[in-house]
Amino acid sequence: MSDDFERRLREHLHHEASQVPQLPRELRGRIRNGVQPRPRFGMRAPQLAFAAAAGVLAGALFFGVRNQQVIINALPAGIRQLIQPTPTPQPFVCTDRSGGNPSVSTQVTDIRWARHDGYDRVVVDFSSGIPSYDLTRQPTANFVQDPSGQPVTLDGSAGVKLILRNTDGSPSLARDSKPGFPALREVTQLGVFEGVLTYGLGLAAPTCERVLELSGPPRLVIDFATSGPAPSASPTPTLAPSATALGQFQCVDASGGRDAGPVQLKAIRTAHQPGYDRIVFEFSPGTGAVPPYTVTRQSSTHFVKDPSGQPVTLKGSYGLRLVMRNTTAYGAYQGSSDLTPGLPALLEAAQLGDFEGVNSWGLGLARNSCMRVLELSNPTRLVIDIQTP
Repeated sequence: MSDDFERRLREHLHHEASQVPQLPRELRGRIRNGVQPRPRFGMRAPQLAFAAAAGVLAGALFFGVRNQQVIINALPAGIRQLIQPTPTPQPFVCTDRSGGNPSVSTQVTDIRWARHDGYDRVVVDFSSGIPSYDLTRQPTANFVQDPSGQPVTLDGSAGVKLILRNTDGSPSLARDSKPGFPALREVTQLGVFEGVLTYGLGLAAPTCERVLELSGPPRLVIDFATSGPAPSASPTPTLAPSATALGQFQCVDASGGRDAGPVQLKAIRTAHQPGYDRIVFEFSPGTGAVPPYTVTRQSSTHFVKDPSGQPVTLKGSYGLRLVMRNTTAYGAYQGSSDLTPGLPALLEAAQLGDFEGVNSWGLGLARNSCMRVLELSNPTRLVIDIQTP
């Protein structure tokens, strides 16, 4: 390349960069730097190649092409790496997570995992879009299967529960796997019921996580940190469980009851007591026992109605889902199907469904709170106490 030609090329590129107002300031400066004269033994060819490619971008913008990304994608990979900054990875956080699209109805086509430097990764692949989901942390690896209510304990000393709404699973999916990674010890399907697919993840110890929603194909990625200090506290304060004569508040799902035949729900009451909000589900006289039930915690107030599958959002930022089996409210319960007591913790209670002997309710909570569940008699009642400051 002659000195005269090189000089004229530099002048031309410098002129093009200065004439395009839409060109980012940082890129315009890098073009100037690339066209500055360098000693003969310097790396002039790569610099001029970068400047020439940037000049193409500048000229396209000058002549009316406004989509910079379209032009950048047409440049050589090496030049794109110089122009486009490397995305900053999202930080690991020690809180519950929720997201997705409540209007998406989909199927899990695969669930896989792998080890990486600094984290273990779980990837959930979907057939079409990422559905509404909740990722709830818990201090044990004890879970409850849905809809049976049977307890199950996974490998590890801590856990995370993943709830996917309007979702079913491919028949080819494994029900239980044990990766045995530094953080991720076990992955098991807890249940598919009423359009809700639930997974339990057993962790070696409490750890922070990073959640990514990716496309092409649609997939939900959960990374569990394997390096760095263990989480000592959540940025969102959770009240520590405390014990009273009525029992201890616990920050885990609950299940219980006994199948003693069909049960009718008669009344629902709410009240605030020192240290907790209480909701009482009372059953008709003659009921021999509290029916089989599960109380499931979740990190949002997004629920799905049964059997319509319609999404519903209650007041608050956290939720509880109560499912009572062999139970109906028809013919006995005369109260409202949407209660808004506005208590310190319990903001709303709405019936999600009463279908095929399954009566379900969603509770909207003001904060992430521990709970206490009591089975009482005379009359037969199921009591849920939600801890308050």
